[in-house]
Amino acid sequence: MNHYSNNFIFVIHLMMVFFAFSLQGCKDDDFEPEESFIKVYDDQDMQSNYFPLSMHPTSDNGYLFLSAKNGSGIHLLKSDALGEVMWEYDMPSNYVNAVPNIIERNGNLYFVCMDAVGLFTYVMQVDETAQSASTSQTFPTIPYPLYVYDNGNSIYLQTYERESFKTGVYSLNGTMDQIIDSGLVDVQVDVEAEIVDHINFTGRRFPFFVSKTPEDDYVVINGFNNYSFSGVFLDANLDVAGVYNGAAFDGGLSAMLPLGGNQFSIARFSYSDVYLNPSASLSPTAIDIAESIPAEWNSELDADSPILIKQMEIKGTNYSVYLATTKSNQLVLSFYAAGSSEVVANKYIGQSIPLKASDFMKTEDGGMMILTQATVMSSFNRVATIKLSKEELEGLFE
Repeated sequence: MNHYSNNFIFVIHLMMVFFAFSLQGCKDDDFEPEESFIKVYDDQDMQSNYFPLSMHPTSDNGYLFLSAKNGSGIHLLKSDALGEVMWEYDMPSNYVNAVPNIIERNGNLYFVCMDAVGLFTYVMQVDETAQSASTSQTFPTIPYPLYVYDNGNSIYLQTYERESFKTGVYSLNGTMDQIIDSGLVDVQVDVEAEIVDHINFTGRRFPFFVSKTPEDDYVVINGFNNYSFSGVFLDANLDVAGVYNGAAFDGGLSAMLPLGGNQFSIARFSYSDVYLNPSASLSPTAIDIAESIPAEWNSELDADSPILIKQMEIKGTNYSVYLATTKSNQLVLSFYAAGSSEVVANKYIGQSIPLKASDFMKTEDGGMMILTQATVMSSFNRVATIKLSKEELEGLFE
């Protein structure tokens, strides 16, 4: 399936120009071409819009990218190690509304989506040989999947129970074909309209997430709870242990990375403002207000775009790394030494074409891969990737 057009060549030129600016100070021989690149994956269909969701490395050193297409559609793109397209696949129309993340178990890649009519949950397995994906498991009693999380030991799925107005949390086994345990959180009000806008990209996108503390004692979900959008701590039985309540739907957590010992790297929002704290002390059994969590206001970040926080080791030091989108449509990476509130390094990416953060990861060669949405010619939302070399990444700390 060839989606490339003349516009693609033009866009690549522009993207390489702004990327060259972002690499100022690097000599031509500092890194090999395959260690650092940028790709924009265009589509000749001017009506198509893509909303990147997640990525995952593949066994051949390439990457698999999962995106929403035209709102509810599902698009898979497989690239090689250099970011070149190997294949693309659009899921049949009965499979809709894929959620972050891509899960790897026993060498297989899975993602979660929904039935277009029944609204129930599918677990899909990617077949790289057939260049497609097929149903691995169906959960007819689990509606509206919103987020799936795997910490290597446990897999959790966050959903919305439309009949009872509850947020659902399900623990799945390693092959994602059985429910081990489940819990419910009372929303107290019907939020199906908000859910529909979120999953179809027709309105506001909410920062749903699921995580787990390193001690393996609490699951954390960010979702609808008690008339608000809240961060909820669940115990080992998936019962509510504590909550940081949002200010209705206008304030709450945007992202969280559990560090251990009741320490967390967090981002929170209040209307259009964003606040960051890479070393917040939170009690999993507290009943508190999310906006009361001490955090520093960041005037340049866009509250309506995703914020991602991941832990990475670079040159032997552990960092809490934030990827966010600025109000001027650039990407910004911020690095904080673990347990510290002082930023060690920042890197801004993008000058000519609007970018929006989607996902990022440390690569096997010590670099970083960033998945982003690029808005081409002010109109067309496309999948884009930015690969930073190990030298570029480590150079931020010199």
